[in-house]
Amino acid sequence: MSIEFFTRLPLHGETQFLPGDPRNRGDWHAGGASTGAVSGFAVGDHFTYIDYLGQIARAAEINGFGGALMVNAPTGEEPWTVCSLLARETRTLKFVTAFQPYHYTPWVAVQQAATYQRATGNRLVWNIINGGSDAIQRQVGDFEGHDERYARATEFMDVVRGYWHNEQFHYEGTYYRAEGGGLRGPLKKAELPLICTAGSSVAAREFAAKHADFYLMRAEHPDEIAALIDDIRARALKWGRTDIRFGLSIDVITRDTEAAALAEAKRFFDEGVAKGTVKARAAHAGLRTARKLSYEHGYNDKDEQQAFDDFFIHPNVWTGFGYIGIPPGCALVGSYANVVARIHEYHGIGIDLFFLAGYPHLEEAYRIGEHILPHFRAQRAALARPATEPVQLHASNGA
Repeated sequence: MSIEFFTRLPLHGETQFLPGDPRNRGDWHAGGASTGAVSGFAVGDHFTYIDYLGQIARAAEINGFGGALMVNAPTGEEPWTVCSLLARETRTLKFVTAFQPYHYTPWVAVQQAATYQRATGNRLVWNIINGGSDAIQRQVGDFEGHDERYARATEFMDVVRGYWHNEQFHYEGTYYRAEGGGLRGPLKKAELPLICTAGSSVAAREFAAKHADFYLMRAEHPDEIAALIDDIRARALKWGRTDIRFGLSIDVITRDTEAAALAEAKRFFDEGVAKGTVKARAAHAGLRTARKLSYEHGYNDKDEQQAFDDFFIHPNVWTGFGYIGIPPGCALVGSYANVVARIHEYHGIGIDLFFLAGYPHLEEAYRIGEHILPHFRAQRAALARPATEPVQLHASNGA
């Protein structure tokens, strides 16, 4: 089984996540003392957030990452636009672009994706998201319920595939209709982006089972991940699929020695507790309707005096980031050798794609690329969809 490594781009800059470090990265800086690439937090500054992401993207490519994930949030930049800009800063890096079907018609998504693919040499990967918080969905104008959002996304992808593989596609569903549309001319030469998705509800799992090339997860204990993989594979079999693969997002704090890595993690933890970010995390918990991860259930039982070591749920797997509000919540903490061992362990239970990042993102892209990725050279393989015949898709009413 092959393995591939992507990084994760920071959503809001990094100043708030750098204990004792005043460096300002682009324009996400609240003010005060700062050194480094300073921005005045204004449009037109000489060094912006996008400039910093360009540095990270180039560093990721130089250091052997296959791609980068750009997440989506109402308070951040729009991922598709950002990744379009970064694609021109790089040569081979793929970009996993998060977006919600609610924000696009299927045809606009198809036309934009085909254009992007032709401009970049097929380096776009879609991360289809449907919203984990009803409150945030309503903020952006989406008042559909949770399961209805996934039903809409299923139709969305049916129509997308129909447009992509047919010049005369007809469809009539609950949310979408099409009468004779489809890619024609040069756009037909573009590849349909690989499809990623996440979510642990039944509706999310069923959507992934039908449409996803990669089902993405935030890291948990390996036993929890193995059980989730088994469930998704069983659901995919109902659609006659055995080709679904799995990705894991986990941060990395790694150094030459175990002691040095632990000291760095504890530095983050101690400052997070001192800043009161535990309280901030709790205040925002009510915005989530998505399933809590297994280790998150224990957060409410832990106070700010809880020991740093209590957040290890498995050797080198530390959930303290989640406790102090740093996404994605879980990190591999340890020596280079031990982090490599844990990656092998997760790979052994079925993870093909790892999203690895650290703080600060730029420097840690070099550290991971120099000390972790070389151990997997013989197993690396670029992401690709298995060759299949184009699927003829029609509406559920048989039309």
